[in-house]
Amino acid sequence: MDAPPVDGCPDTYLVDNELFGTPKMLATYLLDAADPAILDAGTVAGAERILDAMDTVGIDPAAVETILVSHVHLDHAAGTARLLAACENATVVVHERGVPYLTDADKLDRLVESVEAAIGMKAPYGDPELVPADRCRAVSGGEVLDLGDRELELYDAPGHAPHHYVALEPSSGTLFGADAVGAFDPRSETVAPTTPPPSFDLEANLDTVDRLLDLAPSRTLYSHFGPGQPGEATAELHDYAEILPAFVDTVERVRAETDDDLDAMLDELRPEWESPTLRRDVVGVCRYLDES
Repeated sequence: MDAPPVDGCPDTYLVDNELFGTPKMLATYLLDAADPAILDAGTVAGAERILDAMDTVGIDPAAVETILVSHVHLDHAAGTARLLAACENATVVVHERGVPYLTDADKLDRLVESVEAAIGMKAPYGDPELVPADRCRAVSGGEVLDLGDRELELYDAPGHAPHHYVALEPSSGTLFGADAVGAFDPRSETVAPTTPPPSFDLEANLDTVDRLLDLAPSRTLYSHFGPGQPGEATAELHDYAEILPAFVDTVERVRAETDDDLDAMLDELRPEWESPTLRRDVVGVCRYLDES
């Protein structure tokens, strides 16, 4: 299992979860610190790839103390229980607003149902199992995680989802941004919007980006997909602050022009805004507009 190191980010390795069997769609990161950490749990199938990558890198599952779940969208969280079973000493670090969706059977069932409706397929990220509540640490931003030879600072990061946080390694300036700062296309070296239902919030997301700019990170690790450009994290955040409202404005205009016909909207938005999640993201923007 290939797990290449991330240049400029000490002891950090990229795991390609191969979402829906497709490379370069969903990333997890392994941090081989004194007390190793897993940065996002991925899908159920992705969890197996993460464990294989740990074996390649030489990380003993029993040594892992921290599994970060940036937010509880199931492409980031469905593999949590599988990783916990393998990493016997690990604690799941999850936003306080997201804990019930991993630990309560009724809430997890509702989350799965909403994902299936949005994606249009049965169990798109696998069948997630409940996570024991006593193995979760609820956070809300402001916490510092001690990994032995380094620390991670946590920051509340709503907008993409209300249960999202990000982590900064201040010693290297590495920002584990997950989806709070958009998606990254390594081919074009550009950021793209990610605005899923049911809780995308433009103003909250722009506020998050503004606060992260104050941290002056050097490199961002995106979930979709991979590391941003070295030394360009601030520029990428500025780009996202422009691209995100431009996408929302465009969706609002196209929606009015097509009489709210989703397929016609997608036709009008392509190819400029093409992405693997365009349909989902348009639905998320429309829901935001309806509730604003």
